[in-house]
This record gives sequence, structure tokens and C-alpha cells, in this order.
Amino acid sequence: MKKLLLLLSPALLAAGVLAEELPLPAGFEFTSGVPALDAAYQKARRTIAGDVKDGDFLAGQDWAQVWTRDTSYSVEMACALLHPDVSKKTLLGLREDVPSIGECWYQDKCGHFAGWPNLTDAIVGATGAWSLYLVTGDQALLRPVYERTIRSLQRAERDAFFQDVGLFGGCSTFMESNSGYPKKYAMQGPMIAKTKALSTNLLYYRGYLIAARLAQLLGEKPAPWQQKAEALKAAINQKLWQPKKGYYAYFLDADGQLDERMEGCGEAFAILYRVADAKQSASILQKTPTSPSGFPCLWPQYPEWLEIKNKKHTANYYHNGMVWPFVQGYWAWAATQAKDITVFGRELEALIKLSQNASTFMEFYFPENGAPGGSPRQLWSASGFLSMIYHGLFGMDFVEHGISFAPVVPAKLEKLTLTNVKYRGMTLALEVTGHGTRLVKFELDGQATGPFLDATLTGAHTIKIQMAEK
Repeated sequence: MKKLLLLLSPALLAAGVLAEELPLPAGFEFTSGVPALDAAYQKARRTIAGDVKDGDFLAGQDWAQVWTRDTSYSVEMACALLHPDVSKKTLLGLREDVPSIGECWYQDKCGHFAGWPNLTDAIVGATGAWSLYLVTGDQALLRPVYERTIRSLQRAERDAFFQDVGLFGGCSTFMESNSGYPKKYAMQGPMIAKTKALSTNLLYYRGYLIAARLAQLLGEKPAPWQQKAEALKAAINQKLWQPKKGYYAYFLDADGQLDERMEGCGEAFAILYRVADAKQSASILQKTPTSPSGFPCLWPQYPEWLEIKNKKHTANYYHNGMVWPFVQGYWAWAATQAKDITVFGRELEALIKLSQNASTFMEFYFPENGAPGGSPRQLWSASGFLSMIYHGLFGMDFVEHGISFAPVVPAKLEKLTLTNVKYRGMTLALEVTGHGTRLVKFELDGQATGPFLDATLTGAHTIKIQMAEK
């Protein structure tokens, strides 16, 4: 099993470490002409660099540990590009041996709900590893990631699949504190195990698709995994979609009743993984409720936890509608995929503002006033912000054979640069001018071409993109 606890240096454990005191790695220099945006970018880069210890990613200043979900989400959003070697070492170390099955992705532990009676979101390791492969093209990842992923799927099918509804049971991804569920579930692991959460089922859908593609690349049969993916997609849309509300439900309980709240990660994943069709995606982006300070992890909040929110124990409010920047990052990414510049611009502006409320990117922020909470120097919070830059403003979509570009640029921004970008065998300089969602010109080394960079190129290259409104 992965050794989870990694100690930080005394200096970095000190409370109130300023972002400026953390190292700023070379490369990936960003300019926008907007001081607050540029400052937030540097703060995010420093936050992530401060969470590298002995070649692994730590979750944050107060979470001096390696976590499967924190690492995987951070790798997908930004760290595969920024720190490919650290990403690989950390991900490959997140394993556990399961009797009668073999090596699986490590399931993060939880102190609430009396521990885990069933695994929940361990399959998220496949998402991070696949993202790392797309960025690096590292063929050495294929076999170990495939084998670990299919065993993790087999474990979940054995331990957590409810055949009657066609969905996986267990807690929603990352929201493993009492405050993320109605109060009747507090410390009730067996009850949580019988719920079927939107985000976790979407992660298993993604896991099946990744397994299918890896099987193809390795010369094995993809059909069984593809078929299971399609069945799960159908069940998610049948059981969790709410036509009257226009977005998905948080979870299905043991009695077949929906908790009709929105779940931040789940709504974003449904769009990004294309479980929601174009009409559903537009509806989700327009109708999903949000908070005054940014897109929350769930909404509306549970009133029974609000009554005791101001007490000392964070378990009373930790996941009850707090604004987690990595969730914002996925929501903004989903908005760019659907070319919803209004939602993307709103979330980018909200997170820039939140980033100014503490010396580093914090674990979460309170929805009513943006006050910071939880751990400083939070890895996936900084990664969520950088995702808005790389996947949003520069529109980078990493695929097996290169990068496609489809920027989404709000009106207040007119010229963006990203230089000394290390990608496979290349060093890139990117420039985006204009604003909007319509790409009107794409030049590679001064030559007009389609908005795609072939991964087989090497050396230094310049990309210039011109945007316009629709």
C-alpha cells in the first residue's frame, strides 16, 4: 500500500506562509495585462510548487499526505503539463493490493460515516493517469494503468454495484464529511453505501471508457468495457436526470428517492464526459443554482447544518455548499466546452476575487462572503484556477496525438501570452488576441493552419490565435 504520510519542512508547516515565499518554477510564464489575474496565476504556480515533497504531490499545508483524488484531479486540470514527472511518480504510487483481485487504485480514507463500508471513488486514479498519458504520450503508462483500472472496476462491480438500478453505490467524490449529506446520515457508513451519487457514477463511466481505449491501444478487446460504459450512461440519465429542474440530482437514496440538490462536480462531469447531450448541457449551465461567491460543491445548503455552522468543528460545514476552487475549475471547463462565455467569465472572475482573500489558494471559501477556510496551499485549488487559464483562456484540449485549441476569452481580456511551455519535445510560445468564442485565425510559426498542434513536432514553436465574438 502507498505510504500516505509525508512530512513537510518546518518552514512550510508554519501558519501563514506567503505565496511569495514559495518557489516559482521556471517556464509557463503568463501575462494578461490584468494585474489581479496575473497575480492569481503566479500564486497558483507557487502554491503547487510548495506542495511537491520528495517527488510527490501533497494535498496541502494542513494535509501533508498523498491523496488519490486530490492528485488525479490536479493532474488532469494542470499538473500533467506543469509537473509530469511528479504526476507520474505520485499516481503510480497510489495503489493497494485487494485479496482475490490484485492491484487496484488506492481508495482514500474517511473518518466520517464510520469509515468506508464500500469503496467509493478510487477509480478517479484512472482519470488522472489517462490525462497524464494524453499530455506526455508516455507509453510506459499504458499497461500498468490498464491493469490497475480494470481490477478497480472489477472490485467496484463486486462490492458497490446495485444491479436493480444499474448504478454504483457509495459517497459522492470527495464530499466525505457529515456536512455533505442530510444529518440522518452522520457517521452512518452503511446508509451512505446504499446511496448512488452522481459524481461517483460519472467517474466509473469515465473509468470504463478509459479501460476501453487502453484495451484498444494494447491490442485487447475494448467491447466489454465500452458496453458497460453505455449501460451506465443510460442509467445515469434515466435515474438521476431531473427534466423539470434542468440538471442532475445529487444522489438516489436507498428508497429510490432523489436528493434534488445540485452536485458541483457531478454537473460539471456530466458535461465534460458528454453524458449530458448538447441540450442538457446548455440547460445545466443555465439552470443549476449557484452561490454569491462562486460555484459551490452542492446547493442549496442543508439547513440542519447551517444551524451549527459557526461552531468550531469544520465537519459541521466542510461540504455544505462551500466553494471549492477545484470544483469551480471543472465547472468553468465544462462551460468552455459548451462555449458558454458568460458562465466561464463569471467563474474566472469569482475565483480571482477569492484568491485575494488569503496568502495562498485555500481549500475552500464560504459561499456567503468568500471568507477562506480549510487548509492553506491547497494543491487542487490552485490546479482548478490554472485549468481556467490552460483549458479556458487558451482552449487547450490534450488528445492522443496533439493539442487542439478552442479558447474562450471574456470581453475584458484582449491579449494573453503563455511562454516557455514545455510539451513533449517542444517549447511553445502562445499568444491569444481578441475576445469571444469564435476562432478566426490560427498561425503556427507564421503559417495559417487549423487549430491543432501535432505531437510529433519538436523544438521551439510559436502559436498565435485571434478570437472574435460570434
